Amino acid sequence: MDSEEHQKGSVTYNDRITDLPDDLKCNILAHLPLKEMVETSLLSRMWRYTWASIPNLVFNERNFMSIRELVRFVDMVLLLHQGPIFQFNICCLNFTHVPMERWMLVLSRNEIEEITIKSSLTYRWRICSCFFSIQSLKKVYLKYCTLILPHVFCGVKHLQTLHLNGCTISDDDFEKLVSHCPLLENLYLQGMCDMVVKVNSPNLKLIKIKHGIWVKYIHLIAPSLIEANLSLLFTSNGKYGHEKCMIDVFGSLSKVETLRLGGAFIRYLLLRGCNLELPLKFEHLKELSIELAVHNQNEAYVTFFLLQNAPNVQYLSILNRPQGPDNLMPIGNLRNLNMQKIAFEHLKFVLIDYSGSVTESGLLLVKLLLSAAPLLEKVHIKNYEKDFEFVKKLVSFKRASKEAEVILFD
Repeated sequence: MDSEEHQKGSVTYNDRITDLPDDLKCNILAHLPLKEMVETSLLSRMWRYTWASIPNLVFNERNFMSIRELVRFVDMVLLLHQGPIFQFNICCLNFTHVPMERWMLVLSRNEIEEITIKSSLTYRWRICSCFFSIQSLKKVYLKYCTLILPHVFCGVKHLQTLHLNGCTISDDDFEKLVSHCPLLENLYLQGMCDMVVKVNSPNLKLIKIKHGIWVKYIHLIAPSLIEANLSLLFTSNGKYGHEKCMIDVFGSLSKVETLRLGGAFIRYLLLRGCNLELPLKFEHLKELSIELAVHNQNEAYVTFFLLQNAPNVQYLSILNRPQGPDNLMPIGNLRNLNMQKIAFEHLKFVLIDYSGSVTESGLLLVKLLLSAAPLLEKVHIKNYEKDFEFVKKLVSFKRASKEAEVILFD
């Protein structure tokens, strides 16, 4: 009787937060910043170390008042963490002198797969030697870091993606780094300066060189490459590069399906005196994007020549850039092309971004494409100056495809 009364008089409190399943707790924590994630240990005893099993660690200096606080927090997280750490991401743009070597040593013992380190142009972090011995790494993103390989470097055997943004590395070390990563599939280079790019990577499938990279020389051996994005800067006096540089690039593009040539790549060919004799046809190429000065007769001619060497292209984008000074001798004229010998049998979609007025060479480019593409479906023309004469000429152009539709966008 007494026990029955006791049960009736007792109150049972259901703590729903405490009683949540572990997998649901981890799912909730995954949507919180790391600092708030650690603070959930105050909720209850059941939550105290739940955060310690989260495999992805992201640190951002915006959450800390000083470098000392940041370092102390990272040290604490790495010390108390339980289980594997798959991702380590730290963004620290205004601090220097962080104990990177100590952190990398801890990570090397945790089967880390992905490391992102973002420093700043002012406070460049030097990547410590033990970083290059972490064999479990699969993906690396480094921004404004200095890389110096150790004297004994055996490679990173499982690395699949390497992204260097504004980093400093010697030409020899870069070549060695890439060639000693046998599983490397994706290579991104941006904001690099005054660099010799030598890539010998048998499994590389994608390479992107873009956003203000000055190159002296490019040598590319990548037989498995299927996508390339090459956006280069140059100096007007032709200080960097030469014809062989470009040919070395084209030689590894035989299997590419997507090719983007940006910046001054076409201009690069002209400055090097390229004689328009390429060593191969791009038989597998389906998508081609080219940035050029549309109103420059020489660049338009080279673009058309490249297109002739890509017989299976289905998608073509032509993006206009400022022309700049042109002191080169004419190499050809679009008017003199024999259109009976030119056919783009598979071309379906074309995008042309004029970004300004349409000159004769820009107009001829559209005319030639319309007359040589029997399967063409749409031609999108963007950012042109509204001109009735331009529209009138467009309507009068002969079209090889009855389905070809020209769509104008302001």
